[in-house]
Amino acid sequence: MNSPVRTLPSPDLALRDRVVAGERAAAEELVRTHLEPLYEFIHHRLGADVRQTEELVQDCFLVALEKLPGYAGESSLFSWLCGIARNKLRSARRKKRPRPLADVLEENEGEIDRILADVAREPLPEWVLERAETRELVGATLSSLSPEYRRALVGKYIEEKSVVEMAAAAGQSEKAAESMLHRARVAFARVFELLAKKRGGWA
Repeated sequence: MNSPVRTLPSPDLALRDRVVAGERAAAEELVRTHLEPLYEFIHHRLGADVRQTEELVQDCFLVALEKLPGYAGESSLFSWLCGIARNKLRSARRKKRPRPLADVLEENEGEIDRILADVAREPLPEWVLERAETRELVGATLSSLSPEYRRALVGKYIEEKSVVEMAAAAGQSEKAAESMLHRARVAFARVFELLAKKRGGWA
């Protein structure tokens, strides 16, 4: 003998049908009934960020109202809302937590090599170098550059040497030192941008 088929609780079915039919009072009932438990569900998983919790709750209801016609009733309406919330939470965590720089560096070694090989062809604006990013990211970028590029950047921006001083220290002409500094700045800018984007901290 076959087991009886489980059906959706009638109040959830009825509420779904009323909302889909465009009944405003039904949409208000959906929010009123599930607002507090959904808020608690998200809050306990997200942490103490009240503003972000409220934003995610609002997003969940907007998605729910859009997708409600496809709600087939395999679970309760609240469980279905929690499924939407889980997707939103996963997305929020990916945005909130930058990836470890070690992973980003390892995964993008090939692209970094291509950038450095092509660095003289496509200069980028200097504003990339002026972003207020963490020392960790700057250090990771410098660690990816050649020793010549690192020396040029450290000499110019940390030791604050003039191009003339840098040329004398390296036994180069002033023109050669200026060219090296230009290539080093472009290399830093492009690798910095790549790592920031891949890590997830680029706005």
